[in-house]
Amino acid sequence: MGLQYDNSAFYYFLLSSLTLYLLPSYLYIFKTVVTVFFKKEEYNEPRTSKEKEKIERIKLNKKKESVLTSKSFLINLAITLILTIVFILLASSLSSDSEIMSFDPYEILSIDRSATTKDIKSAYRKKSLKYHPDKNPDNPTAQATFMLIAKAYEALTDPVAKSNWEKFGNPDGKQSLEISIGLPTFLLSAEWRSIILLTYLFSMVVLLPTVVWYYYNDSSKYGEMGIMYKTWGWLNHSLTGQSEARTVPEVLAGCAEFHEMVMPKDIEGEKAKMAELQQQVRESMIRPRYNHVLVVKGNMLLHSHVLRLPLSPEYEAQRLAIVKGSPLLLKAMVEHSHQKMWLKTATEVIKFSQFLVQALWINDSPMQQLGLTRSECKSLPPLVQFLSLPLPSRSSALSKSKVPPSSIPDVLSASSSLPLLDVVAAVFVEDDEDTKIYQNDLITVRVTSTRLNVPEGSTAQPVLGEGWEGVRNEGWWCILCTREGKIVHINKVTDDSRTFKHDIKFMAPPKGKYEMKVMMFSDDYVGLDKDVPVSFEVLDPSLLPAYKVHEDDAALDDEPTMFEQMMAGNIEEESESEEEGTTVNKHEDSDSEDEDSSDEEVEAKKNK
Repeated sequence: MGLQYDNSAFYYFLLSSLTLYLLPSYLYIFKTVVTVFFKKEEYNEPRTSKEKEKIERIKLNKKKESVLTSKSFLINLAITLILTIVFILLASSLSSDSEIMSFDPYEILSIDRSATTKDIKSAYRKKSLKYHPDKNPDNPTAQATFMLIAKAYEALTDPVAKSNWEKFGNPDGKQSLEISIGLPTFLLSAEWRSIILLTYLFSMVVLLPTVVWYYYNDSSKYGEMGIMYKTWGWLNHSLTGQSEARTVPEVLAGCAEFHEMVMPKDIEGEKAKMAELQQQVRESMIRPRYNHVLVVKGNMLLHSHVLRLPLSPEYEAQRLAIVKGSPLLLKAMVEHSHQKMWLKTATEVIKFSQFLVQALWINDSPMQQLGLTRSECKSLPPLVQFLSLPLPSRSSALSKSKVPPSSIPDVLSASSSLPLLDVVAAVFVEDDEDTKIYQNDLITVRVTSTRLNVPEGSTAQPVLGEGWEGVRNEGWWCILCTREGKIVHINKVTDDSRTFKHDIKFMAPPKGKYEMKVMMFSDDYVGLDKDVPVSFEVLDPSLLPAYKVHEDDAALDDEPTMFEQMMAGNIEEESESEEEGTTVNKHEDSDSEDEDSSDEEVEAKKNK
């Protein structure tokens, strides 16, 4: 019997497939609704009045209703509702189809269980005439139904068939496992052939190639670190070994990730807006190297950020998007500088990251991170010196300065949040008998950093930055470089513990004395960078004591390996077989010689 299409199996397949989408979708919708209406937003405890104002501003900008009215949420909701209706229809169809598949002859013939033989014959006659193959030549479904009607009639009229149905649920008796195709039966109908063929052609010729092209086109844009290939090419073109922090905004503005968000709709109208913004940032910008509208606009938006200039709502949204997308691109710039061995460029990019987070620029005082103005900073000591003072001394210094008394609590609170780092670097070789370093040893430089502002057992607070919206945790760039400025190691450390360690491993260079430097650059704060010298001596490996092999180890070295033993065994077998063959040949030769001599003797007797 050939395989048949089975509606029930197809319905089960569709229901399972729909469940894979509907279940996560409903969970997402439920969590979103609960978050919007019941969960309270969590924010850091404000440390200063300015930080409190910033949190209130974030709360106003982040409206709860915007999540439920967003485009992605509404599209997902619409798709979920449509698929839910399809799910219900399929479930109801499966329920009705399951009644037929259970083989109830009364249901198949549409008669009551109290029907007489006459009623059974009458119902059979009507049904069989309706679904007879002669009347439905192009309808395989009707033919299958006709066979089902015949079986139902047989199950109710033939005693043997009826007994089999009552015992095994089938008039033919106990059945073995049947296999069918999990596709709907309408695919066999002639009236659906054109639609099915067109659907197949559309799926294979249009839909599938479009999906593959879209996926390939989207994935082919991104390379290492999730950065677009165009951006890597741009960094290779625009960054140099002498790049400075003041040139980084222009390089950052040219990254391909920002092109769509800053692309102007009206070029002429955009030029007028850009001209107005240019008047405000011109004095703080260096002469641009590139005149493309996207690079110029992004460059000015970044300068307006570090200069803390107010902008129109449209420009403010674009500036915020650029600032949020900058950390990953700045990390890519550091990685590119590392590959090129540009120490200066790497450090200048990190310094610009500090300016971006704090919304400060080149000529601003680091003391402005405490919420002070430029004029108020002039009467105060430098930032590191100020943070080194105990709290009473800081309060006294502020009271004697131009800082208003109302602002002193905010400044003291901010000064307690800024990290003051103590760095110690140790050089050693792990698992070594002595403390000396020899050529080709694996050297470990362990950098131990301690945040002096963090109490024992506590962790660092989130970054206090005027230019960053939202929560940001501290990060430190650990750089090991030579005296000549060659980068040996560079990595970002994000440990928020009071004391954190970072190990740098590299192979010991040729013998000689070396002087290096470990630099710890903050990724978030200006003026708190720290560097410590590292020096070590590498000795000639010939000075190492001679290695003496233990007697047992030497004996093991003399023993043959398993491979050698196997090869020796094979050679012995081959030699034995050759010797046996040679002996056999000798016996054969002697036998032939005896036969020859006996023949000669017989001939001699005959002659006599």
